[in-house]
Amino acid sequence: MRLAHINNNSSIYGFGNTFAIWMQGCGLKCKGCWNKSMHDFEGGFYIKTEDLIIQIKEATYKYNISGVSILGGEPLEQFEELLKLIKLIKELNLGIILYTGYEKEEIKLSGKAEIFDYADLLISGRYIEERRNINNHLFGSDNQVMDFLTDRYKNEEIINGTYVEIDIDENGKIDMYGYPDDFFNIVE
Repeated sequence: MRLAHINNNSSIYGFGNTFAIWMQGCGLKCKGCWNKSMHDFEGGFYIKTEDLIIQIKEATYKYNISGVSILGGEPLEQFEELLKLIKLIKELNLGIILYTGYEKEEIKLSGKAEIFDYADLLISGRYIEERRNINNHLFGSDNQVMDFLTDRYKNEEIINGTYVEIDIDENGKIDMYGYPDDFFNIVE
């Protein structure tokens, strides 16, 4: 599968320590999307699902992750690979949060509803720039919907706020997640 990025220990894209995966490729290309670099289907990097599962397993021991969040790009653009991945994640007894720009009814009509059997929380709907809200914990515009497909996560666990995560790797490379541009404009 083609991925744009991996964060093996995120604290803002789920509940507790979360393994976050950004899939590469998106045909929706929502106006104002801040992940434009993830639209290109040829961008990012290729990884075998089995190798990604090994990284997830390692993170469960190293960082005590309790779930995996799959974002994009648009995860449903690589449906077969996504389905294989979430089935393997479910075998690890980890929670799964799946982000998609498609609405739940569109997913059903497209024949991809099998993902509902594996995801614990589905966050769906196009990003709408005019409805942007950086104070939502798990999504970027107020039209997006959270469907708790299992009782693993609860709406009461969500703590809204403007979240920013800064990651510095062993080589000194800095990655910032969340809404860093908006956050730093608020603090100034």
